[in-house]
Amino acid sequence: MPVQINITVISWFRGHTLVAHLLVISLAVLLYWLWPVAAFLTVALYVAVLGVASMNMASNLFVDTLRHVRPDGGATGEPGGQIAISFDDSPTEGTAQVLAILKAHDVKATFFIVGAHAAARPELLRQIVQEGHAIGNHSYSHAHTLPFKRPATILADIQRCSETIAAITGVTPRMYRPPFGVVNPGIGQAVRASRLPCVGWSLRSFDTATARPARLLSRITGRLEPGAVVLLHDYPAVTPQILPDLLQEIKRRNFTCVLLSPETLQP
Repeated sequence: MPVQINITVISWFRGHTLVAHLLVISLAVLLYWLWPVAAFLTVALYVAVLGVASMNMASNLFVDTLRHVRPDGGATGEPGGQIAISFDDSPTEGTAQVLAILKAHDVKATFFIVGAHAAARPELLRQIVQEGHAIGNHSYSHAHTLPFKRPATILADIQRCSETIAAITGVTPRMYRPPFGVVNPGIGQAVRASRLPCVGWSLRSFDTATARPARLLSRITGRLEPGAVVLLHDYPAVTPQILPDLLQEIKRRNFTCVLLSPETLQP
């Protein structure tokens, strides 16, 4: 029952976000005349909940998010099972090196493509596809201001990215990952309108926030588990430094790296 209530509340909120805002404001105004502190706390709590949900796709408040690979036990050894390696913001100056490492270890990954980057490096995008990796939509602009745009503008950005990728590779992306992992009512509305499943991750490496290879590798391997979707980027210098060791550890644990798709993903 609690789960059903949560689903019902979330569904109502998505369709009546403006009404929810107005209800909270009305409640705050009413409380202000009775107890000003309560009015302030009500607004602060509401804003905090929205802020946390915006930075955490796992909340599913604004859009349903797929964050794990569907379970499938390994044939031999322990722990076995399926995981996925994903790279955001591709193609970049580091993509070629990452592709070479993946090829040397016979591992396939999923690259979430920024349309503007693809337009600037079409040969790298073609190489990603030709070498058997999967691709997803990661917006055209990847602009820091994108979450603050109107839903129609965000949707147009998503569609432009898909069109750019299709024009270069002949492949149309079947999934979307929001830039920075930020979601809000506008992004949620745009993603639902795009009819692309929203894809997150279960293991964030923070490879863009460290220059220490040992620390990065330990953070990832210490949290690897069946069903994990690992978030990496191919442009930080530290990522290709740890990638060979990471792939070796994945094989040592008998994990199978699979490509992300609507069929291989689950919440």
